[in-house]
Amino acid sequence: MARRKASPLDPLLDSPRVREAARALIDAVAEETQQRALTPKQYQRALRQLERRRGRPLPLPALLSGAAGGARVRLADGSTKLDFAGGIGVYGFGHGDADLLETAAVAAACDTVFQGHLNPGPEYLRVTNALLRHAGEHLQHVWLSLSGAMANENALKLILQKHHPADRIIAFERNFAGRTLSLSEISDKPAYREGLPLRGGVHYVPFYDPEACDPISHSVEVLDAHLHRHSGRIAAMCFELVQGEGGFHTAPPEFFRGLMQRCREEGVAVWVDEVQTFGRTGELFAFRKLGLEDLVDVVTAGKLLQGSAVLFSKAYNPKAGLMAGTYAGSTVGMAVGARIIERLETEGYLGPEGRIACLAGRFERRYEALRKRAPRALGPRSGLGAMQAFVPFDGSPELAQAVVHAAFEEGLMLWLCGSQPTKLRMLPPLDTTDEEIETAFNILEKALLRVAGERDLPC
Repeated sequence: MARRKASPLDPLLDSPRVREAARALIDAVAEETQQRALTPKQYQRALRQLERRRGRPLPLPALLSGAAGGARVRLADGSTKLDFAGGIGVYGFGHGDADLLETAAVAAACDTVFQGHLNPGPEYLRVTNALLRHAGEHLQHVWLSLSGAMANENALKLILQKHHPADRIIAFERNFAGRTLSLSEISDKPAYREGLPLRGGVHYVPFYDPEACDPISHSVEVLDAHLHRHSGRIAAMCFELVQGEGGFHTAPPEFFRGLMQRCREEGVAVWVDEVQTFGRTGELFAFRKLGLEDLVDVVTAGKLLQGSAVLFSKAYNPKAGLMAGTYAGSTVGMAVGARIIERLETEGYLGPEGRIACLAGRFERRYEALRKRAPRALGPRSGLGAMQAFVPFDGSPELAQAVVHAAFEEGLMLWLCGSQPTKLRMLPPLDTTDEEIETAFNILEKALLRVAGERDLPC
């Protein structure tokens, strides 16, 4: 049989010659990077300079320089840290993943650094097809963009156009939608919109409270009150299925289904924000893991995608001119995002017995073991899949921040989420090893004990 002629739509890494060249480039860069470590004084000077340029301190005193491998990252001073912050969920396969670096190197050598909606390339089609493979039959269209906030802005625009003149949005308490002007108003985080002009068009519904007597009925009642008070004015309800910034709160499918059904009955769009959950909950989309695909009109994805996208049904396909923009995303981001999805599909990460589910189980067991040894230093756990969070001590912001900085000095990068209580957020690579989990929790234990000792707190 004659060999099929390669198509421009085939990944360039299918060519052994191209892959070999990409590998050689990556090896040369890694070797050169290792020889360029800054001295302690140079490193501190670089950090101070960066902070001056930013106009504010860095969240962590970290200037990355290259991959140490897996969950470990090398800083510019030559030291390594175990990275369980992951750029707030961006690093799906950690640092130094050979396959993704080769994909990126080849994509970077193509015609353009960025692709626009006017001139898309093969990578644009590849990542779009990969997304639609997992979106279900109801969602038929995709629009690519750069940041997760841009995807949510596009979602908001196409919803408002479809439901004009309705102009109000319902969202969950403690939600986070993004940092643009309109999304800052939707986000239930007053500090993120201080001094900004507000329209007053956002209304909130309580998220699932497992301690409440009847949390589903209570939230539906609040939703009904908004729908009655602003009849005909509500365009959409935004659903964050795992609250990221809000504290990694989760809820059972029936909670979301009850609210979504009421929205459907009232002609209100069901908008699901999966910017952070995308690829991390055991399925590519959490709304499908929870069996909600029959009720969803619009979905956004980001972070792990190495770009962002809004997916929508035929009914929400906007009029020409509403969504455009110069950039659809970087060629590297599209190629790597598509490759990440393909690996999740083919390497056993998805499903109830997949590697993400197994990773979550290992985290839960290691957390329970640590909590038995330090019951007053480590409070309740929350999250789903490769999104895990814990309450340190009493959950005060000061103590949580102290643990984050102590853990960093001991060699572990974490970050914060939630308020009242504040939690330690972990977004590890999806292929995190048992050794990396063990090391991370050993460091976390050291950090907790260190903070307890410095502040005379019980553990």
